[in-house]
Amino acid sequence: KKREAILAAIRGTDCHPSAEWVYHQLKPTHPDLSLGTVYRNLIFFQEHGDIQSVGVVQGQERFDGVVT
Repeated sequence: KKREAILAAIRGTDCHPSAEWVYHQLKPTHPDLSLGTVYRNLIFFQEHGDIQSVGVVQGQERFDGVVT
């Protein structure tokens, strides 16, 4: 359920979110969510081709749910 929410958050925005952005978006509806869980799932999604890294901005890696 958390994994699906993380992927939906990334795919549901036009910005290139960081792990911290995803965490803060989902924390109100998933109070037991940890930042570590977000990071682990972002790595999982990258490895499976569901998302891609678009670089680092102000020290935070950014992601995109649109993969080509």
